Parts: sequence; structure tokens; C-alpha cells
Amino acid sequence: MDYIVVGSTAAAAWGVARMTRDVDIVVLMAPESGEDLFQALRADDVYFPESDARQAVGFGGSFNILHPQSGGKVDVFAVPASNAFTQSRIARRVRTKILGVEAWIATPEDLVLAKLRWRLESRSETQWRDCTEIAAINDLDISYMRRWAPELGVQEDLVDLLDG
Repeated sequence: MDYIVVGSTAAAAWGVARMTRDVDIVVLMAPESGEDLFQALRADDVYFPESDARQAVGFGGSFNILHPQSGGKVDVFAVPASNAFTQSRIARRVRTKILGVEAWIATPEDLVLAKLRWRLESRSETQWRDCTEIAAINDLDISYMRRWAPELGVQEDLVDLLDG
């Protein structure tokens, strides 16, 4: 199953200093692969709302995995295997150590694009601040970002970010 760590945990790997209480993971999956995931989760010492997980895997969406002993939380965003942007993010992902665990994380470009898309409705200042910090300290592939921006509906915000 292909995945990437996103959100503030991934942003921290690219230089954004911000505390988070959970780990966000995007999983690219076909509905038929969900059962393997559910079996693995049932075998582990975690709680997850299985009906929410089935809905997310079947139709796209999110669900939580909780580790009661540690209080750890993972937000899983299940994306259909046909999603072109997530296919691109998976193909470009980077292997690194996060919180002492080897994991695949989104590239800084993909992280910024996803955060810009996420803030389209909310206009979140936190998301914007993450984007500006990532852009300020990383050598971004601007042409890649400009290719995806219109499809994601973030071209105006990307121009503001790059010109700011």
C-alpha cells in the first residue's frame, strides 16, 4: 500500500517548527485492498472506527487510528488509486526518519500544493504560514508547482506565495 506522511509532521521535516498532536497520512488505495489494512489494524494494539474506515476506503475520505496506551493518533486520508495528484506525490516521495521511524514523506512542493488546496475554503493562516516557511528555506521545483496549480485550483495563492 502506497502512502505519504503529510501535514505538520511532514512540514517539520522541511524546516517548519510547529507542534502537532497527530500524524497525517495519505494512502493511495483501491477499495479491495482495504481488507488487508483492516486486518493489520485489528491485529495491532490500536482502535479505529471500522465503519468510518470502510466508508473512507470505499469512497475516499478519512478516518482515525488511535493508540490508547500512548495517546497517539493517526489521521488516514484514503484517496482513490486513480487520483493523478496523489499518484504524482507518491512517485516523488522522500524516505526519511520521522519521530524515530523510517517513513515516506511528501516533497516540499507537494506539501505546499496540498496545503494551498486545503486552505482554499478555510483561508487558514496556519496553513499559509507553513507554506511561506517551506518556500523560504527549500529550493522548490517551481515549474512542477506551476504545472499542478491550475488543476488544484491554487494558482492565485501560488503566485502570491512565490511573489511574496
